[in-house]
Amino acid sequence: MGLVSTVSSEEQAQLDIMIQLGFSTLQMSRRITRSRCCVRNYALDTMAHGSAKPTGRPRILNYRHKRSVVR
Repeated sequence: MGLVSTVSSEEQAQLDIMIQLGFSTLQMSRRITRSRCCVRNYALDTMAHGSAKPTGRPRILNYRHKRSVVR
């Protein structure tokens, strides 16, 4: 999978205004020339946009429990 494109601070300001005005994701994506997916991801969670998200399945045993099983 590729890297997630992050929205610049200028684009974030534009998107915030357009979200308040009630623009659709298609209209917003055409105005700032970004993909609809990128705009939708920003609109769903504006505070966490651009931060790393955990990937993969979480481990059943953490390191501490794994040591006790080996003993």
